[in-house]
Order: sequence, then structure tokens, then C-alpha cells
Amino acid sequence: MTREAHSPASARPDPPSTPEPGPGGKPALLSQRTALILFIAVAIGVGVGVLTFFAEKPCPKAALARLLTTEACVVRPHKLID
Repeated sequence: MTREAHSPASARPDPPSTPEPGPGGKPALLSQRTALILFIAVAIGVGVGVLTFFAEKPCPKAALARLLTTEACVVRPHKLID
């Protein structure tokens, strides 16, 4: 949404953009922002899972820690990268 220099700012923010079409003309599966947020969440989740495994050997506990951390880390970067 473009506006002229003398017009007032809109009270409503612009809607989130849709992914840009890829080289074949098809829309991208994920936007760059979504891919970045998921990458950050997975990287932190894997780190927590590895540290949990080294601290306490049961694999299910480490896997559960990794999954819960990944899920929690999706929300925070979503608010941070705005």
C-alpha cells in the first residue's frame, strides 16, 4: 500500500505478504520469514535435546525436551522478527 507524502498514515497495518512466486511461476511453499523462524526454533530445539541427553541419558526425555522447546521457540521469534 503506497500513500502520498501529505496523506495521513493508515490506522490498520498492511496485511502479511504472501510468498513470492518461484522461478517456475508457482508460489513458494514458505516465505523467507517463516523459514527463518522455523530454522531458529529447530536449531534451539536440537541444542536443548542434545544437552538434555548428555545430562540425563533417557532418549524419550531428551526427545520430549527438544519437541517442547521447538514448539515454544516458534512463538518468540515470530514476535521478535516483526
